[in-house]
Amino acid sequence: MSYVPLKQPLLEDDGSFDYEETLLSERNEQAKHLAEDIYHLKGAMDDLKMMVDEQGEMLIQADNNVTTADLEVELGVEELEKAYIYKSRSKKRIIIMVVVILLILAVVIGASIKFFIK
Repeated sequence: MSYVPLKQPLLEDDGSFDYEETLLSERNEQAKHLAEDIYHLKGAMDDLKMMVDEQGEMLIQADNNVTTADLEVELGVEELEKAYIYKSRSKKRIIIMVVVILLILAVVIGASIKFFIK
């Protein structure tokens, strides 16, 4: 088989090459813009991930604070119950002391009246 040159060239210089070059150039620019957009989207997603992680840490801290507050409230309730008991006991003691003082005064006054009446 021998080489036979073509009578007509494969690509004709009728300006279609410029059109194809323009199309390729536009597609190349679109691809660059798409790559830039994807890069910016990746940055936004990274920022979003960082914010979600920070908020997760804040939620964990808030949960720990709620747990601590719950324990502190329980301890406070116990202390208030003790204070109520002490207050009740204190009232009883004061009443008993007042009754005892009144009895002592009654005895002293009664003895003084008997002493003066004689």
